[in-house]
Amino acid sequence: MEDKNDPNSESLKLRGRMAISIQHQNISAAQEEKRLNNKISEMYGVDSDEAVDIHVNYHFDRISAFLLRRARKNGMLESMFFKRLNSLNTIGYAYSVAQGELPEMAAVDILYKELCNLHNDNHPSDDRYVSFYG
Repeated sequence: MEDKNDPNSESLKLRGRMAISIQHQNISAAQEEKRLNNKISEMYGVDSDEAVDIHVNYHFDRISAFLLRRARKNGMLESMFFKRLNSLNTIGYAYSVAQGELPEMAAVDILYKELCNLHNDNHPSDDRYVSFYG
């Protein structure tokens, strides 16, 4: 029978977002991201494909949160943000981050630029008066 007060007890091991965050603290380069898939597979007892999905979802959530904070800071309404988020390839960039192909903040910067371009496409800067008199 397992002792619940034992610090080495399986039931007390960290799981979920916090466990993955702790694993990320131990890496120093984007190339090491791919190695985390094996650790995630061991932590959750899942195959490598599911571990990749868990890792990608982790980065998807983080990237989305960074984008939301930046959009709010620059005056975008939350409802507009979520509408535009669906038009972005956030999951594709999250996959690239999880594979070590792209640093997470680079993905955030690229996606934020795309988010702003979507905003500018909906509010063109050249209005009819400028076009007529310009």
